[in-house]
Amino acid sequence: MEHIKNLSEKKDKYQASTANRILWKVEDEAEFILKQEKQIKQNRMIIKKVFDEKKAIYQYVRGDHRFHLDDQPLPEIFDIMISYCQDDKKIPNEIYNRLIAANFYRVSFDKDNTHSSYPIAMAKTVEQSAIIILCISAKYRNSYACRLEAEYATIKRKRPIIPVKIDFEYNPTGWLKEIIEKENVIDFTREFNNAYAQLMDRINDVYEEINKTNK
Repeated sequence: MEHIKNLSEKKDKYQASTANRILWKVEDEAEFILKQEKQIKQNRMIIKKVFDEKKAIYQYVRGDHRFHLDDQPLPEIFDIMISYCQDDKKIPNEIYNRLIAANFYRVSFDKDNTHSSYPIAMAKTVEQSAIIILCISAKYRNSYACRLEAEYATIKRKRPIIPVKIDFEYNPTGWLKEIIEKENVIDFTREFNNAYAQLMDRINDVYEEINKTNK
């Protein structure tokens, strides 16, 4: 671990970013998850309030009626996070632009590749996201940063995922296959508009499932 800490301070960008991801995985991930779960529990505390009829903005309330209102649990921030390998930016960027143009969803897209060097940024983004779009490819499969991101989102935080294929020749193997094997993969390597329509349908289906779970 001392050697890894030394590597994290090196000027070599690749070695430093890899070392930082290992350090976060070993030393900080578990504590970060505990803090997030504690925060979620605090946000979901139900506070009893009594309706004050004298302060009502309308006057048509029976005098013998009393309202007891429960504050609803604070909703999660319903964002979409696009997880991709920096070397595969073309199609993920097109997906991002189309989602933003729709002006309906708040989308997180790591344009500056900060997640690869700073795992805490990745973890915070996952925490604020309801759905993770995994842009799968051979390069994604071979990237340690992408693996850390995908496993944190799915295994550790149980976020729903939508895998989209952006590499024509790639068929999922290894750890990536295990994560997406129960999911329907949307193929963006052929006709973009058709694939995008499938993506929107899937996003809407996932939101519907989330809303049912939160009721």
